[in-house]
Amino acid sequence: MVQSIVRDAVQIKMKLKSESPLISVYEFCYAAGLGLKISGMEEKAAEEIRDMEDFLKLKDKVKELLREDKNLDEYPQGERLKSLILGCRIRGEMSEDARALFDMGYQNK
Repeated sequence: MVQSIVRDAVQIKMKLKSESPLISVYEFCYAAGLGLKISGMEEKAAEEIRDMEDFLKLKDKVKELLREDKNLDEYPQGERLKSLILGCRIRGEMSEDARALFDMGYQNK
């Protein structure tokens, strides 16, 4: 898997005017890492979320944390990022690639 393609896909979806949902665990993990970084979450706390084994629990936790976060609303395309995360309905499983993309998002690379 080419991680930069996943990153670019999420960045493009943040800029699109039309709805284009996250379509993979990888896209969600990148978006989640980015969203948690923008929200101001400490790295240690973000790592605990990233290390969760159950993707659905991770997804629910990220949604819970970002639902009311105002920092995303002030970030360029942050409202769109929040919408992508909160609207995500995919299911899947965590993997090392997914964790690497979470880290990539958190480090905003």
